[in-house]
Amino acid sequence: MSSLGKRRLIASVVTLAAAAVSGYGVWLAEIRLGDPATVSGATLLAATIGLFGLSARKRSKRQIGRPVAVWMQVHVYLGSFACVVFLMHIGWPVYGVFEQCLAFVFVFVSATGVALGFLSRSTPKRLAALTKDQVFEEIPALQIAIAGNAHTVALESTQHGEGATLAEFYQRRLLPYFRSRRSWAYCLVPNGILRRQLLRELNDLSRYLGVPGQVSLGQLAQAVRQKDDLDYQYALQARLQYFYAAHVSLTWSLAILVAVHVALVFRFQGTLQ
Repeated sequence: MSSLGKRRLIASVVTLAAAAVSGYGVWLAEIRLGDPATVSGATLLAATIGLFGLSARKRSKRQIGRPVAVWMQVHVYLGSFACVVFLMHIGWPVYGVFEQCLAFVFVFVSATGVALGFLSRSTPKRLAALTKDQVFEEIPALQIAIAGNAHTVALESTQHGEGATLAEFYQRRLLPYFRSRRSWAYCLVPNGILRRQLLRELNDLSRYLGVPGQVSLGQLAQAVRQKDDLDYQYALQARLQYFYAAHVSLTWSLAILVAVHVALVFRFQGTLQ
């Protein structure tokens, strides 16, 4: 087993052990007629505060302890632990508008965190598998350039005897493809369905074209591939940024709701007068 595998195994065992100890503490408080919600709530509060350590580490300009990658691993396992304790703490069904809102935000932050953990591992590998990894900010300009080249090829194809067939197909099928952005569904799940469909339709036109038309068709097919590659890269990187923005923005909303929840608990217990 590699050193990375050993570290992950140790971290998983520690996380499961901490969850087991927390569960035992909640069970012990319940059988001794204590308040198990206070035990699980205090544990969940401590874990939530610890999760904000990653944000503090990223915003710090000086080195604090381990690198960010290590803090990220701690964040992942501590987040998993917090989810388990959350299930211990929350009562089902959840009553009250405020409690439902708090539970929803916690679940949303947890879900986006899980998605980020998966995407942060899979996205770099998928980008590395491409021929060329483009800078995210440069992709829209490259898409415009490819669309302009394809338009030029389509206009030049009208000079051929059979070019009207290719030009009509460009006007009907390719022009919307080059000038429009992909849907949200594609951004969430990038795929090559439209690319394969357009290339198949272009290939069906080849039987009606002469040599000059075949050359233009090949150039348009290459433009379709290039546009799809850029769309794919844009979707992968944008998806990662969207999930990160949603996770961070709702995290601070969660912090406010947790603070209000703790204040209300102390108020009803008589701690705050």
